Amino acid sequence: MNELNITGICANAGSAKGCAERANQTLQDRLIKEMRLEGISSIEAANAWLDTFIADFNRRFARPAKSPKDLNRPVAESNEELDDIFAWQKLRKLSKTLTFRYGKMIYL
Repeated sequence: MNELNITGICANAGSAKGCAERANQTLQDRLIKEMRLEGISSIEAANAWLDTFIADFNRRFARPAKSPKDLNRPVAESNEELDDIFAWQKLRKLSKTLTFRYGKMIYL
């Protein structure tokens, strides 16, 4: 995240966690009830109907942003650089013989 100049914000306070959990619970409850009302009983039918549900849900419950200013930044990194940044990385030290261990394997 440092490479992208992004600071993570953790929801350490119980009230912050509760907001997200309540929103997810509300959405899950409404989704299941709406599917039942629409007579949806298969994954294929649910997938086909989901865009309609999301549009209706957003129309009814979305709130305008506090500020209309767009704070998104353009991504300066290429797709290859982003792949490297988001790859699983583990710091290892090379031995005097220029080998390193990962798991139970020795790599040359």
